[in-house]
Amino acid sequence: MATLNEQAQAQQIEVYAQRKRLSSITLARWQAWPGTDQAALFFLLQDLQCGENHLKDLLNWLEEIAARDERTIADILERRELRRARATPGSRNDKLKAVKVVLRKIRYPRLTRLEENVRQALKALDLGRTVQVSFPSDFEGDEVTATLTARNVHELQDGLSQLQQRLDDGRFQRVFDALDDV
Repeated sequence: MATLNEQAQAQQIEVYAQRKRLSSITLARWQAWPGTDQAALFFLLQDLQCGENHLKDLLNWLEEIAARDERTIADILERRELRRARATPGSRNDKLKAVKVVLRKIRYPRLTRLEENVRQALKALDLGRTVQVSFPSDFEGDEVTATLTARNVHELQDGLSQLQQRLDDGRFQRVFDALDDV
């Protein structure tokens, strides 16, 4: 038998779903969670005011993390880094972005480490503003793009020289080595 608190919580979730025009499928998925997990997500959503698509992302990510780590969703949402993300100053969108970044790091720890390794390797190139090096988002693909930006021939020559030096001294190879870990 549901207690008054459980009934009030269920009613609050229903009101939220109506206000945000959530589909019955998304709502049912959320309501299938244990009460403490439902409440933890509701508390988060009070701050973030997510619509259908963002809520589905959160449901997916939280369920995957909970299954992999054998934790409750309430436990996940109480993690220190998520509490800090929720406290991010700024707009609702700023907070939502911060929460999603943290959840992505928790969901994909290996990818997050790889991104950090590649960023460190790129930083070690120390190419200045003339040369920009980028790689595909989420490491989809195996290409690195080097872009030279110059206002004159001298700046172009400097950029090319820097690139050649980094190739010769092996620093550029470290970028490819980091990418090979994918």
